[in-house]
Amino acid sequence: MKTSQIMSLLKKIAVFILLLTCNAGLFGQSVTYNPSTEIIANPERGLQKYSITASEYATTPNYSNLSVATLNNWKTSADKVTVVYRYFLLDAFLDSDINTTFLENIQTDFDNVRTAGLKIIVRFSYSNAQGTTAQQPVKSQIVTHISQLSSILNSNKDVIFSLQAGFIGTWGEWYYTNSTEFGTDGSISEAQWENRKEVVDAMLAATPIEIPIQVRYAGIKTTMYGDTQLNEQTAYQNTENARIGFYNDAFLNDYGDQGTYNVSSQCQNPVGTAEYNYISNETQYLPMTGETNGLNTCDGGSRTNGSNALNELNLTNWTTINRDYYTPFWTQAINSGHYDDIVKSIGYRFVLNSSSLTSNNSDFDLTIDISNVGFARPFKERNVYLILKNTASNEITKVLIDTDIRTWESSVTITQNFDLGLTGTFQLYLWMPDIQTTLESNSDYSIQFANQNTWEPGTGYNNLSQTVSLNNVLSVDDYAFEDNFSFYPNPSSDIITIKLKESDSEEIQLYNVNGQLIKKVVVSNDATVDISDLSNGLYFIRLNGNISSSIEFIKQ
Repeated sequence: MKTSQIMSLLKKIAVFILLLTCNAGLFGQSVTYNPSTEIIANPERGLQKYSITASEYATTPNYSNLSVATLNNWKTSADKVTVVYRYFLLDAFLDSDINTTFLENIQTDFDNVRTAGLKIIVRFSYSNAQGTTAQQPVKSQIVTHISQLSSILNSNKDVIFSLQAGFIGTWGEWYYTNSTEFGTDGSISEAQWENRKEVVDAMLAATPIEIPIQVRYAGIKTTMYGDTQLNEQTAYQNTENARIGFYNDAFLNDYGDQGTYNVSSQCQNPVGTAEYNYISNETQYLPMTGETNGLNTCDGGSRTNGSNALNELNLTNWTTINRDYYTPFWTQAINSGHYDDIVKSIGYRFVLNSSSLTSNNSDFDLTIDISNVGFARPFKERNVYLILKNTASNEITKVLIDTDIRTWESSVTITQNFDLGLTGTFQLYLWMPDIQTTLESNSDYSIQFANQNTWEPGTGYNNLSQTVSLNNVLSVDDYAFEDNFSFYPNPSSDIITIKLKESDSEEIQLYNVNGQLIKKVVVSNDATVDISDLSNGLYFIRLNGNISSSIEFIKQ
């Protein structure tokens, strides 16, 4: 090897070592974050608002639809509501198919929910009051109705939170049916259970896997699909057990929450019973929603006080609860000082604790420490991205983080290496958008951490307050032309000489590692640039501000 080649190679090695030395001090940093006490409008959790269709819904287009203005008012209220419960009353179709007007009104509701940035819990029922006649059509008609609804459920799966197993019984709660086909008032034969199962099977077949089905009480699921409990391996699969969650419309009331749990007496506390433990397990992976419907007078009303409500909401992993019912319960929770804790903790609530970053110049390791201080985990799949925003150009790079947000419970630590082939300085963010492409870019559907000064509402990003500088241009061709220019020497302490490949004159710009413009000068070929006034460290030279033509150099 010629002496000049050896000297050139040694110079390259010196530059490489110096870059590593400079960056070793720059790229090791930790950040701690301050938690927030605010109520946050996060998707698929929190308080839900109640709504029901009117009789004219079946005969009049655009009648009593959910209003975008009303939905927006709920979302921006102090309660930050992001879920609406919609009770579609099908009493006009006991002996006929669902008509076009009703179906079009359903679509309008879904459109308005999407426009407002909320999600919707759906239940269909044929009766809203107890009576002496059959409370639903015959099974074949119900299955036909479910088939009619399949298309609209599939095309709106992005905004549907869940589909509740209504259709049977008063309020769609599967109890008062006045039907020999389905059994009534808790007296149900094996054949009648099979008829009920056919309805749920039809719902599962008609509904996309992204939408969970919810049943009213524990025995519905265990009787029809067995009592094998879900675990981390069997959850989130396309099986009946993995798709069926629960709603409890008598939370904390007597008689085992009025049928939710099988108890032996009016005042037996269901906590700790086999069915209570079963639901507690299943709702780790599936939604638990519903409402209170009365003040329980057993044991002096201790089950419905605010502190016990907090306890049992946590034990059974509640995701949403109805704010509109039962009013005396909510008044009691407000007066006892438990209301804000309930609202903040329903569903998930993620808090950033800290992050640490170490870089080896071209790649970096990021560790993030998170707590889930809510009652539940998210039950729907959702991607988690690291966003790198170039501080000079604002160009965005999106990288998938290897984690499943549905497993985030209590303490979560994520460590991942990122070797992306990027050059520049980047601000780092976490982004947790909706997994549906129709909603991904809508920040209303992105998850906000419960921290101070991290949320960017316009983008849906959570700012990690971390920057990283990456350098991938350095190679054995440092002194060859990069695009239309090169320079020497590198490193340099005072003067560099610019070599232009084609043009007579160009503007040369110097940037620091934070992407800040330090100096710019118009040069001709073989022009010299004085850098003696710069602090020692790593810089970038660009031709006419073109980021793709960046070359690093060391001031020493």
